[in-house]
Amino acid sequence: MRRQRGIALIQVLLITGIIGLLMAQLGLTAKEQVARAKLLDDRATLQLGALSRESALVYTLLTEPWSQRTDSANPYAGAWNFVGEPFTVDGITFTIQDESGRWRVPLYGAGEFEQILAGLGVAPDRARRLGGQLMELQGVSSTLRELGDDAQGRASAAARGYPLQDLAELRLLPDMDEELYARLRPLLTLYPTPGFNPMTAAPELLQAQLTESQLQGLVDARSAGPVDMLTFMKVTGLQTDEMVNFSPGPALEVSIVLEKDGSRVERDTTLIVRPYQSEPVAVWQRSTGPGTGTP
Repeated sequence: MRRQRGIALIQVLLITGIIGLLMAQLGLTAKEQVARAKLLDDRATLQLGALSRESALVYTLLTEPWSQRTDSANPYAGAWNFVGEPFTVDGITFTIQDESGRWRVPLYGAGEFEQILAGLGVAPDRARRLGGQLMELQGVSSTLRELGDDAQGRASAAARGYPLQDLAELRLLPDMDEELYARLRPLLTLYPTPGFNPMTAAPELLQAQLTESQLQGLVDARSAGPVDMLTFMKVTGLQTDEMVNFSPGPALEVSIVLEKDGSRVERDTTLIVRPYQSEPVAVWQRSTGPGTGTP
């Protein structure tokens, strides 16, 4: 009888221990699920916040002059710039880059592409190889690459290449590495820009076309305020044509970064903004970075 009571007591203790372990596991699982639910809620809130802030910025682009005015009542117009320098409104980081201030990836002829690489300090032999590899990646025949610019234009109808669909394809070039790609990516665009805007271009692009003294004079003039065509010609001594613009747009790359409690959302959109057209805003491309965080 005493042995039976002892066995019954051991069984009760075992069952109690098992139930305790199950309750502990349920508690840990519930805690983890609550943390995950909060993280998902934070990410959804950030995504909606990014969309809302982008809409507010687009409205400002449609209703305000595209110049920085520190006395503006609109917080976006008072802080923005179009040269890719981050600015903050309501604790949120924005970046606007005029696509005309970037160099369009060439489809026929890599001479300008090689000049940009040279400006980044790439050795001439490597720059030439990268130029040839870029043409090959786009399906341009070696015969067409060897022709002059005028001959290329006449021959292009018979030997069309295939333009890149994403700048990340530059990583496929055998002589490209991550360090060079990271430096080159902000300087290039796939958008068919109507011309080049030296007022919103990075110095790395300008130094491929200007002497050191011309570049320094232009940088100083830009720092002092808006630069018009006459000021540009006076500072650089260069003549302009219809392929040179002095106002941003119509394509703008707008980037938004929101962070909250360890979660982060990035929203990157290339917009075509023409306030006086029947379609004032169009989306050229868009990408949304995944939220990050740990429960």
